[in-house]
Amino acid sequence: MNVIILAAGRGTRLGKQNAEKPKCLFNIDGLSLIERNLILFNENNLNPIIVSGFKDSELKFLNLEMIHNSEFIETNMLWSLYKAVKYMNEDFIISYSDILVNIKLVEKLKTFNKGIGLIIDKDWLNYWSIRFKDPLDDAESLKVSNDGNIINIGQKAKNVHEIQGQYIGFLKVAGEDRLLFKKYLIDFCENHNTKSIAKKAYLTDFLQYLINKGIQIKEIPVNGGWIEIDNPSDVDAAKKSGRLSVIDNDIRKIIKKNNL
Repeated sequence: MNVIILAAGRGTRLGKQNAEKPKCLFNIDGLSLIERNLILFNENNLNPIIVSGFKDSELKFLNLEMIHNSEFIETNMLWSLYKAVKYMNEDFIISYSDILVNIKLVEKLKTFNKGIGLIIDKDWLNYWSIRFKDPLDDAESLKVSNDGNIINIGQKAKNVHEIQGQYIGFLKVAGEDRLLFKKYLIDFCENHNTKSIAKKAYLTDFLQYLINKGIQIKEIPVNGGWIEIDNPSDVDAAKKSGRLSVIDNDIRKIIKKNNL
């Protein structure tokens, strides 16, 4: 099963700590974000595909298949995903490259087979309260129906009651819904009426577009188990929350087990 890793970004908010490198190469205690996730993906026999952009030559040491989004400066995340459309002929996972996940989340997503499923952090507020003075400065809306379908995602939220969890940038597309996902992605990115919108769109914009078309998108609820690195201060937040230590423990076990 392919994991499409969206790694075109530069990560300017990381400042000097990441210098002239892709954001996914941000280093925490001797190991980059992408190298940490690759250890978990490989342990689950997943096949990583990197969609690169800024300084893609810096990623060649990973010896993985790469697709270059040559328009990375003027496009956004959805356009990078569109570049990988040829890898959507079977069930696949999508992962942002500025997140770290633990082994349980990888296993949970790998076994999901009910269409389109998004990992949703129900314990987001505790984590966001450590990361931000005001969690609403960064948090996005997320509403879920009683039967577990997402009905609103990715909008600016005015209060925490509009947020029933946070989408973490880790999702799976499986079964017959994969065909619809791929069809709508191609249509959205190639139709002259929507192409310019698609180039600037976030992935959440497209997910809401699918929801508006009547496509069911399931939440896969979790409580923690991941971190996001947007700013250098996020490392401290990851450690203070205890989330990074859980991820690191998973990685150490795999390294020891496989003599890496």
